[in-house]
Parts: sequence; structure tokens; C-alpha cells
Amino acid sequence: MTKRFSLRFNFDNEADRNAWEHLQSAPKSKNKTIISAINTYFETDGRIETIIMETIRECLKDISVVQAAVEEPTAEISEDENTLMDSLDMFM
Repeated sequence: MTKRFSLRFNFDNEADRNAWEHLQSAPKSKNKTIISAINTYFETDGRIETIIMETIRECLKDISVVQAAVEEPTAEISEDENTLMDSLDMFM
């Protein structure tokens, strides 16, 4: 049994225009592309975060990361600052 479905694209809407352009460049039939997109959308619903994390993990698995040591700046007080601090001690 075959079911028919009509689909309209509003070119004033950017999402509709983008979808139309994707369909025009589809490597297989428009019908098969739409069916694949619908199935992919519903089959990955709720799992998209897992799929993204697995993809990133797979891409980064052979990369080693080395964190550079960060030197803490030493707080050296100049002679003028030292004199100022000594003069402020009088007020305490």
C-alpha cells in the first residue's frame, strides 16, 4: 500500500529555503531523502546528546593533551610600596 503526502516550502522562511536547497542537492531521490530524514529524526530523539558525545570521543581518542605549567607571579613589593605600607602602619 502507498500513502501520499504533500509538502510545501515557503521561500520567505529561511528554514524552508534551506530544506529545499538540501533536497535539491540530495544524492538519492527526494522521496528517499525525506523518509531517511524523518526516520533519523525520530530514531535519534532523546539520544542526540549521546551520539554527539560518542562522536567527539571517537574523534579525540588518539589525541593527547598536555597542560602547560602555569607559574604564579611572585608579588614583589617595590621600595616605594614598602615605604607606603610602613607609613600606613601608623594609622592602625
